[in-house]
Amino acid sequence: MRRLPIAFVMATTLLLGLTAAPSMAAPKNQPVGDRVDLREGDQDFPASTPFHIDHGFAFTIGDNTIGLSDFVLDMDGTDLTADFIRWSHLGDGLTVSELWYYNFPSGLTGIHVFTRHYFNACNNDTVPCDGNRINTPVETFTASAIVTFSP
Repeated sequence: MRRLPIAFVMATTLLLGLTAAPSMAAPKNQPVGDRVDLREGDQDFPASTPFHIDHGFAFTIGDNTIGLSDFVLDMDGTDLTADFIRWSHLGDGLTVSELWYYNFPSGLTGIHVFTRHYFNACNNDTVPCDGNRINTPVETFTASAIVTFSP
């Protein structure tokens, strides 16, 4: 009889420990390591060192396209999934930013090509719709950078 409560307590403790472990390992919605800024073009970075990449958009408050833009990062031709997206006021009271964050907690090795893809909502004025409906996301800019991760 006495073994059942002890087994229950041990199982509960184990489950709580497993649930809490991931949140203690890496803070949620926080960038890891230094930022690799792909706008700087081809560059070197230490291998197996944690880093993050963040890029996105800045909007004027009141802009009717806020929330209609998208950013995609690919590595060696394969789209990556953002770890989180952060909205921030830029301090001037008129501008907000939307940044997509990609964390690499274990770093990388070798040579990799990162390509940034920016999508804006078409409006047939500044962004042509080419027959699509107004506010359809259209790729408006791409840029690639080669990052060499070396010891």
